[in-house]
Amino acid sequence: MNSVRRCAPLLLMLLAPGAVAAPEDVHIYEPGMLTRDRYEIVTRLWVDSWRSAFQVPTHPERADAVAALKAEAVQRGANGLTNVACLVDAAPLPGARPHFCYALAIRVK
Repeated sequence: MNSVRRCAPLLLMLLAPGAVAAPEDVHIYEPGMLTRDRYEIVTRLWVDSWRSAFQVPTHPERADAVAALKAEAVQRGANGLTNVACLVDAAPLPGARPHFCYALAIRVK
């Protein structure tokens, strides 16, 4: 019984109306849709580290790259993305995956 009482706050937090449970729940906001006081930046996905100078995640299709952004946002506790930018290698090497997207992961208040 005590273990249930200890887990109750965690369960409430996970099931709260604003909790993000799946990448499909992450919304993409165009720049200017939200004023700066309506959200907080969680992280800059895939460009926030020196490692991005050497390797970034690429995908065969733009939709796959955006889905990967949403999944990463969920893992970081974000419920939205803004300033989404996608780059395409016009002449990829054979077998290369040409799509790369990056964004700001945000938590809408």
